[in-house]
Amino acid sequence: MTTRERFKEICKFERPNDIFTFGLFCWNETYDRWMKEGMPVKNMENVKEINMLFLGHENQNEAIAPNGAIQGLGKNLNPPWAPPLIPLFDIEVLKDDGEHIELIEKDGSHVRRRKGDFESMPQYLGYPVTDRKSWEAYKKRLDPASPERFPEGWDIMTDDKMMWPLKPEHEGKSWEERDFVMGMFAYSLCGMPRNYMGLENFSFAVFEDIRLIEDMLDWQTHLAYELLKKVFAAGIKLEWVWVWEDICFNKGPLITPKFFKEFMSPRYKKVIELLHDNGVDAIIVDSDGNIDELMPLWVDVGINATYPLECAAGNDARVLRKKFGKNLIMFGNIDKIALAAGKTAIDDEITKTKELIAESGFFPGCDHHVPPEVSYDNIKYFFNESYKLSDYPELKKKII
Repeated sequence: MTTRERFKEICKFERPNDIFTFGLFCWNETYDRWMKEGMPVKNMENVKEINMLFLGHENQNEAIAPNGAIQGLGKNLNPPWAPPLIPLFDIEVLKDDGEHIELIEKDGSHVRRRKGDFESMPQYLGYPVTDRKSWEAYKKRLDPASPERFPEGWDIMTDDKMMWPLKPEHEGKSWEERDFVMGMFAYSLCGMPRNYMGLENFSFAVFEDIRLIEDMLDWQTHLAYELLKKVFAAGIKLEWVWVWEDICFNKGPLITPKFFKEFMSPRYKKVIELLHDNGVDAIIVDSDGNIDELMPLWVDVGINATYPLECAAGNDARVLRKKFGKNLIMFGNIDKIALAAGKTAIDDEITKTKELIAESGFFPGCDHHVPPEVSYDNIKYFFNESYKLSDYPELKKKII
């Protein structure tokens, strides 16, 4: 059975007790620590060696361009984060006091951050969209027809596009001839507009200029729909599509259910109908924070998967499984704090994993980027113990 076939069966809840890890996402500082502690990776300029060490081709999961949501421009998909602008803004340093810098970042925001630190949250001083005029200028950079979004050869597998080493038999062939999982970071309905304006400005605009908000939501939908339509028209099928939102905090949503139902649901449904028509297995909404209040609304519009299920915000995949059954595929929910705490705490996470994979429809992984507090010994222990849960001997893997 290929990796692609395994993924599809797990999404259909038809392959119990199969450990499939969707990805190992870490801060660069974490990788630096692991190398000092003996991680046998020589090339840190891409994630190929890291992915092969921990996951192997049996967990291969690639993403295809173009990008319609959010991307990490730094090494190994890390910050600085940027929306899918073409062109991106040029970085412009406005002030430098030796310890901190003020600058215009690639997404057009005005920030203050510690020099050399692009992985932590900056202090936001200004945003690129402040009114209708600035939005009209900004959305020109979000044109789905920009030729740069589909450069020559975008639909062909080559090693420079991959996060795992390309197998020789795949070289130069269409993505559709793959045997691994692939998806697309395609949509951000509310999360990106919130970033364009800042949460406070966005919230005020909901009451003061709702037509501006609606136009932003319409344009995000147009961008995602057109990008996906072109990928599907090329005969390429996707196993997953990412919907990046980040519209919850640790106690609940940053928007009201009323706003969701009135302004988001109809727009979601247009894109999700296209995804259903093209056989996408997992439509994954990505939001940190507590998702309890919004998850039923996401499921209602046809979204059938979620990530990262942040434990510190009170999310528990076992509770969600009882609530949504086979209507919700889940990714993540392995507590980053437990990974840092040691073997006893990790064993509790392994117990949780065992319970969830027994029913299928669950892909265990850290509930966000793995932080540098997690030692190399701890992450090895987690993977080694996790792989023991597999019912499929050929898929068991021991980290060296």
